[in-house]
Amino acid sequence: MIKIQKIIDYILQELKERKAIDPIAIDVKNLSSFTDFLIIASMDSERGVKALYENLNERLKKELKISTKTDGHSSPSWIIIDTGDIMIHLFHKKTREYYNLESLWNNKK
Repeated sequence: MIKIQKIIDYILQELKERKAIDPIAIDVKNLSSFTDFLIIASMDSERGVKALYENLNERLKKELKISTKTDGHSSPSWIIIDTGDIMIHLFHKKTREYYNLESLWNNKK
């Protein structure tokens, strides 16, 4: 089993290589019962969000052998990839600004 920090580092590196906007990881294990970490990133277009999702989801499954559940891929302004320990939120830039998940979770610490 790959350590969770290595998975987070891998995901953040993939997001940066794919030119995702401001990818961040937030530790929520003391705040949440449904996941330990949130990763949030965005793109300038829905096409970019969908491409980012398709690439990352495929790499998680094939390269890291991680089972994922997804939601939102039919309307790609906000797509979620759930690995259990890590929940990845891929946003269109304007949708990310509107929901501002970073501030919701950072204010709870």
